[in-house]
Amino acid sequence: MKFTGLLLLAFFSFAGARAQEPPNILLIIADDLGVDRLNGYHDGNLMAITPTLDSLRAAGVTFTNAAASPVCSPTRAAIMTGKYGVKNGVLGVPGNLVDTDESVFDELTARTGNAYADALIGKWHLSRRASNNVPLTFGPDTYDGYLSGAPADYYNWARIQDGMSVPSTEYVTTALSNAAGEWIAEQSSPWFLWLAHAAPHSPYHVPPAGTYSVGNPTNNIRQYVAMVEALDYETGRLLAGLTPEVRENTLVIFVGDNGTPGNVMQDYPTGHGKGSVYQGGVRVPLIVAGKGVERAGEREDALVHVTDLHATILEAAGAELPGGRFNSLSFYPLLGANHEEAESRAYNYVEVENTNGGSGWAIRNAQYKLLRFEDGREEMYDLLVDSFEVNNLLAGTLTAEQLAAEADLEAEASVIRTGWSCRDLIRNGEETGIDCGTMDCGACTTSAGEPDVAVDLLLYPNPTTDFFVVDALGERIESVRVFNAGGQLLRQEEGHGMRLLEVSVTGLKRGPLLAEVRTVDGGSRVMKVVRR
Repeated sequence: MKFTGLLLLAFFSFAGARAQEPPNILLIIADDLGVDRLNGYHDGNLMAITPTLDSLRAAGVTFTNAAASPVCSPTRAAIMTGKYGVKNGVLGVPGNLVDTDESVFDELTARTGNAYADALIGKWHLSRRASNNVPLTFGPDTYDGYLSGAPADYYNWARIQDGMSVPSTEYVTTALSNAAGEWIAEQSSPWFLWLAHAAPHSPYHVPPAGTYSVGNPTNNIRQYVAMVEALDYETGRLLAGLTPEVRENTLVIFVGDNGTPGNVMQDYPTGHGKGSVYQGGVRVPLIVAGKGVERAGEREDALVHVTDLHATILEAAGAELPGGRFNSLSFYPLLGANHEEAESRAYNYVEVENTNGGSGWAIRNAQYKLLRFEDGREEMYDLLVDSFEVNNLLAGTLTAEQLAAEADLEAEASVIRTGWSCRDLIRNGEETGIDCGTMDCGACTTSAGEPDVAVDLLLYPNPTTDFFVVDALGERIESVRVFNAGGQLLRQEEGHGMRLLEVSVTGLKRGPLLAEVRTVDGGSRVMKVVRR
């Protein structure tokens, strides 16, 4: 493998400054690439040699807590729409996405005044029985690729170009990289390119000579590693082929669409890979470098989700968003020099529907993760000390902190699945401001939609039967008032400056309630409580 990636570091080392000129945006999606074979994410026995990705990491930001769906179609639908699968209807493979009026391509056109040329090159797999022209209905100017989950043969595949299916014997990874380079060379205005590779999805095989370095690629694992290396090689060749002016003005986003398949995964427990909501199935690489990235060689531990790529792409192109769009929170502020002041997700939520079992959902915060499966099983893990999810906390006795975290995670998952969160930092649903302006979220203080003085707190257990506890997380509580859904005051408890307050709901009707918490420093927050 001849390409070293050292030249790319020089290309991107000066590309970070943010300016008025709209950046080009290159989104590269790797298929079936988790974190367990990549440098910068894992340290295993057999790791892919990836000088291009290493160069991008050295010049930009490596996100360590990026989450995706455990299978490909829901991830792609989430990026396309900015919605979780429970909102866009794509929870499994292949899905059948129909939200054409909400695609990232159409939004980019509308929000930038048609300033961007755009294209989708590579894998589609978002529609059942897709016609050759279906990808174009989602807004890209150009589509060149394949419609299925993966080519049956990387050296002999059906390629869709100009709405026609033509046989191709050009190696898929090379062909898609060539198509990307040729399309970019034709552009004279800012552009957005969605480049969705097949690699390293099965069928496993030996890539062309000179594109990989792993020795003796005679079994699935070594061929998988060779395919990752070939993908890295072709990515480097694409980037090196850009003119200096184009390179300097291009934001590069590299992401995996789901975790590594179990038959080629390393170190994660059996059954914890692709298709599962365990970390091995949902934790993916996310590397961002180039135009607008003002951090070099840094790791970012904030929670991010592939859904967030939707809003991040729009904001990078100059769109003004109220935090984000739908379920997509822009992480563009995390790329800037003032990243320590940027807000980030409190929760990552994933869900999957599998035809062969294992369907379920999972939600995590910075430390704990709660999983629920279709057969009713529940598991909970402390990811700070158990990143491979071996010790199920629910098999033992939970501490008070863990009980509070479990209740909080379950409550947030319920809100996400049935409505719109009041804690996602996005104006969505019927909110008139960011996380305010509804019965559940509470009122906004101004007509412009600015929220009340923010109060971070925990409320548990929720749902409840007899009482709930408000933990103001260091603040002092002035009062807690409980209302029914119609706004009638049912109960009020004085906080007397305490940091923990237990509020009884005994005797109140079962159903949704609203708890308004006020602190002595003038902050307030309204949270939904369900009495069973």
